[in-house]
Amino acid sequence: MQRTSTVIKYRLVNLSVLITLMVLFLIGYGIYSHNQKIIAPLLQSSITDIRKETSFLIDENSKYSVDWVTKNIHFFKAAPDNQVPFTLSNDSYWVLVTLTNTSNVNRSVTLFTDNFILTSFNVFKVDENLTESLAPIYQLNNDNILLSFYPNVAISLEAKQQAKYLFQLKSDAAPKIPVLLVETKAFERLTTLTIVLSTVFVAVVVLMTLYNLIIYFAVQDKVYLFYIGYLISALIVLASINGFGRYIFPFEIHQWFNEYTLIFHYSLVIFLILFTVYFLQYNGQQSWLFKLSITICGLTTAIALCSLFFDHVLQAKIFFSLQPLFYLLCIVLVVKRVKTDFAWARYYILSWIPLLIGAAIQPLSLMNIITNNFYTRNAFLFAVIIELILMAFALAERMRRNEKERLQTIRYHNASGLPRKSNLETTVTELIRNGNNDISVVVIKPEHIERIALYIDDKTNTELFKNLSNKLSSLYAYNDAVIAITDNHEKLCFINNHCLAFILNNELSHQPIEHLVKSTQDVISDNFRINDLQIPLSGVIGITHYPKHGKYPHELINNALLSLNIAEKSSKKWAYFHDDSLRKESDTMKMAVELKQALEQNKLALYHQPQIDLKTLRVCSSECLIRWSNTQGEFIPPTVFIPLAEDIGLINSITLWVIKTALKQQKHLIDEYGYNHMVSINISGKDIAREHFFLDVISIIEASEIPADKIIFELTESASFSSNKQTIELIEKLRDIGITISIDDFGTGYSSMSQINTLSFQELKVDRQFVENIDADPKRKVITKATVEMAKGLGLEVVAEGINSKEDENILRGFGCDIGQGYYYAKPMAFNDYIDWLNRLDHGRIVDGLTGEFIPAETTVPNNEKR
Repeated sequence: MQRTSTVIKYRLVNLSVLITLMVLFLIGYGIYSHNQKIIAPLLQSSITDIRKETSFLIDENSKYSVDWVTKNIHFFKAAPDNQVPFTLSNDSYWVLVTLTNTSNVNRSVTLFTDNFILTSFNVFKVDENLTESLAPIYQLNNDNILLSFYPNVAISLEAKQQAKYLFQLKSDAAPKIPVLLVETKAFERLTTLTIVLSTVFVAVVVLMTLYNLIIYFAVQDKVYLFYIGYLISALIVLASINGFGRYIFPFEIHQWFNEYTLIFHYSLVIFLILFTVYFLQYNGQQSWLFKLSITICGLTTAIALCSLFFDHVLQAKIFFSLQPLFYLLCIVLVVKRVKTDFAWARYYILSWIPLLIGAAIQPLSLMNIITNNFYTRNAFLFAVIIELILMAFALAERMRRNEKERLQTIRYHNASGLPRKSNLETTVTELIRNGNNDISVVVIKPEHIERIALYIDDKTNTELFKNLSNKLSSLYAYNDAVIAITDNHEKLCFINNHCLAFILNNELSHQPIEHLVKSTQDVISDNFRINDLQIPLSGVIGITHYPKHGKYPHELINNALLSLNIAEKSSKKWAYFHDDSLRKESDTMKMAVELKQALEQNKLALYHQPQIDLKTLRVCSSECLIRWSNTQGEFIPPTVFIPLAEDIGLINSITLWVIKTALKQQKHLIDEYGYNHMVSINISGKDIAREHFFLDVISIIEASEIPADKIIFELTESASFSSNKQTIELIEKLRDIGITISIDDFGTGYSSMSQINTLSFQELKVDRQFVENIDADPKRKVITKATVEMAKGLGLEVVAEGINSKEDENILRGFGCDIGQGYYYAKPMAFNDYIDWLNRLDHGRIVDGLTGEFIPAETTVPNNEKR
């Protein structure tokens, strides 16, 4: 299968960036190896022929002046330079360094420190007699901070001579301030090496920041923003600790970073936690670890802001005491993920090894807990460079995994794991592009699956197709004519949730297609099982051939689906596509468009068929029936366009139009003619199931000013209501506001006696097939009589539709039926014709009827009110 251009682009960008990072790192490492002889002297306590003696004085709260110190030099304590007890405090340190050249030649050396977060670094040349006031020969200030990478003083020692230098040292953030001695040439090369390492690090951070910024805008994944935050925080922290910030930031900004360096230490761990949480995808789970991590980040931010009001010493103590907890949290997050899925996070887990080592060594060195040397002082920089490279690999692996999951979602159904239709389309495209002109698309549908699906849940449906796919895959496994459509050599795809499909290369087929179809149907017959029930049904198969039945993949697939309709009517249950199906489908779509336009343009019509009180022979209500004539003036039966409206999602809008129009016409009958009878409207299961149906009905009734007790809702598909608690409650709410609920077409379709105890209704309507010509059919007479007696025994009103003769009327009146409807009284009429028909009645009666008036059974209106 071909990969998308987006995937290829991202992979190339990943590769190029990673190669660049590796090259930069190797360059830095090469320079380091080349200058190994420079670093070696830093690891030694002294230089050959130069004797270095150190003594110190702790200046509590920095209160001593240089004059006082020089007069009290005898208070200094002798100690090796690596044992000066620097601590995190507000104290200053006075260090006296005595250098003796024991050789017979002059020597050039340099005294310097590699602590870059300094409050003061002043150097004084001390004469032998200490009689003169000392002036600094080096002072850290704005003028000389850029002259050299390290604060330093160059010294020329003559043969057999001695020199003394007094250092005033102070740092509020990093207490360790070693005074190091190297030869001047070695110091220059050390400076070059440090600049190269710093440049490599800055280049890595800048490249990774830009790269991840581009990726973020492309995929909108927060993990890249958190990684950028981590990169920038690491850059600022190391720029302060390692001193190169003075070369990349303006002096004032660099000093500000030094002043608030611990704030950026906090931001470093916050972004590290957030990156860990989102990289390992805890955010999607909303687990307790995710909530804990976010809470800790919030608390850490609050602590960082509060620490601004403390002195630097207390700030540092708080941060370094909390730092292990931050790393412990991240380790817990990593370990928990390792238990579930290690493979895709391996690079990120590896990146923690150098980070933890570097993060431990450098602070210990700065806190004067372990020996200070070039490696320990730059441990965090080395660690972060290695970590960034491994994290780049980790992000690339994460992107690869996400892309794989995205493609998995595109190519496979989540529930079933079966290939989607897109695999079939891609393979057909490739076959056509490669010149295969004799291929067929075959679509398989288990017989009557749409009906069966009404009685099973989605899980059972999915299991059915997974089982059928496995069995059919075994049938096609060694058939080279059936083409594989995925990298995993799968040959079947799942389409429309009730069909399977495959591609047949007719050039490679060694048997007539009828044989393959028969074998396929046999497999389906043998394995059509639902909940261990063997279904004695086969498969319906539709076939299209390229290029006769379509030149594009979607045409071939759609036409194969259309040919299923032909196959269902065939005794063989399989068929090729032919153009009649396409024309029929085209006509259906054209009808759907015209129906939607008719609804929007109010070109539908509402017809009324009167309902007659069989005791008084008065008109008591009318059933509203929708009618439609298309743009060519052709009458389209409701049995045609109502199912179409349900299929295309228009049925709810049509029902609301019928209710609104019926009540508007009812209002006209009341206001203009004084006809105050009821109006009956058909409501389907799809209407009741809609979420806002009740509110819409209330709104229409209130706008029409028609009392709810003048409205009847005739419910069709009552079986679909009885099993749904929500719809039963809605029916009760409709009844509570006064609407009469009627069961339509009782005894047929979904309606049956089993629904009477379930649904709350007041009226039962006997279907016309039991009423028409009832006098000539004894069976109908028995069924209808029993139905009427049962309904009356339950206190229900009974409506009989389909009365076509006086005999029908007399028999139903004799049974006790309350209301009649049928062609004997009137056919459905347009509204204006209905008004004329009403006006021609004899005081509202069909003929002279029986005396008395009709009293409804258990309605919400007063019992003495006429219907």
